Amino acid sequence: MRTMRKTLATAAISLLATVMATEEAMQQALGTWNQQVADYEAALRDAPSDEAKAAISPPDGRDIAPMLWQSLSGKTGTRKAPRGNGRIPTFEFENTWALPGIIWILEHPQAFTAAFTDEEQAQLTYFGKAIVDSLERVHFSHPDVGGICPSISASSSVREYELLQKIYQRNQNREARACAALGMSLMLNNPMVCSIEGSDSMARAKRLYYLKQSILLSGKETKFGRQALTEVAMEQAYFLRHLIPGSIAPQLHLKDTKGIAHTLPETGTLNLLVFWTPADPIGAAMLKDSAKLAARYPGLKICPIMPHAPQDVQQKALEELGIEESYTDDDKGNASRTYRISLIPSTILIGKDSRIIYGGAPDMKLQAALEKATVQERQDSKANRPSITIEHDTPAILQPGATTPADKPLPDSKVPELREMPEF
Repeated sequence: MRTMRKTLATAAISLLATVMATEEAMQQALGTWNQQVADYEAALRDAPSDEAKAAISPPDGRDIAPMLWQSLSGKTGTRKAPRGNGRIPTFEFENTWALPGIIWILEHPQAFTAAFTDEEQAQLTYFGKAIVDSLERVHFSHPDVGGICPSISASSSVREYELLQKIYQRNQNREARACAALGMSLMLNNPMVCSIEGSDSMARAKRLYYLKQSILLSGKETKFGRQALTEVAMEQAYFLRHLIPGSIAPQLHLKDTKGIAHTLPETGTLNLLVFWTPADPIGAAMLKDSAKLAARYPGLKICPIMPHAPQDVQQKALEELGIEESYTDDDKGNASRTYRISLIPSTILIGKDSRIIYGGAPDMKLQAALEKATVQERQDSKANRPSITIEHDTPAILQPGATTPADKPLPDSKVPELREMPEF
């Protein structure tokens, strides 16, 4: 009996040591990462010039991911499959202590993906789903689960939107709920997620509601990723007020490449703001064909907007591309900041009533918006085209028994003989 008790005690101590060692390995990997980040930030502070700062590379986590994954991916046993079809393995990342490691993986997906070889891609997919499953089953109630919300909100998955919903509804920590609410507000900007709310108006109402809840539930120190939650929430509020379809478009005061001042968008006109750079091949190709675009969509005013640069540099770039004119942003980038441009090229379609119709990449969605906005102008353009009338000679009436009209006698010349058919 004593021997059995001793054996059980030894086994328990061994198991505890294994768990401690695994958790300790995770903390050690995260500690190494934090030190790398601290060293990088210190190097930036001490850099003597902007050129020296640009030469300093931030840590990418590719050396951390394998160590971290090794500490989280060990099997701990099995559990019943969700639908009762046998049993499935369980892993270390399903333990509550593993949440910091999961947050790191979600924040560094490229480093995590690089830890798997091409032959292991099927495993990567499996583990990715298993990690989300662990968040849904175990970690959703953890007080620190708000740390996953920024990464989750960047997804377009309805399943991950529902995960944020679960955190918001069932977590007891106010800051975790605040992060989940803000994450849902951000995700409802995605058409795939927006569609589950039934209509655009309902989705917008939910976005406003969750945004308000995130501010009410957050504290002064609440973070959403590396930013203060309130800063992210204020940006979202600006977007909802000024930049969603139906909002009055903010005015811009810009100069063209000749230095002449303009106010955009022009009222009473369909405006297409195109934020681009000469180094951007997509935007440049689009503006080269601006004449065709304007012909296809009557009444459309195309307004290219370049980042700030010396006038002679911009003029030379336009001449090399064969583009006649463009507007230029100021040295503070106020135009790009006003419309919250984060990707180049980006387009903003603004109606005659100065309300935004579309904002985003120049893709099929923009084309559909242009088709819808100019349908009447295209119909009017077709209706106003001059009609071409082909006049025919009035056919002569043959007299009874005659073979040719009386007023058009046959010519004296003989009818030419038929030619032989060519051989193929």
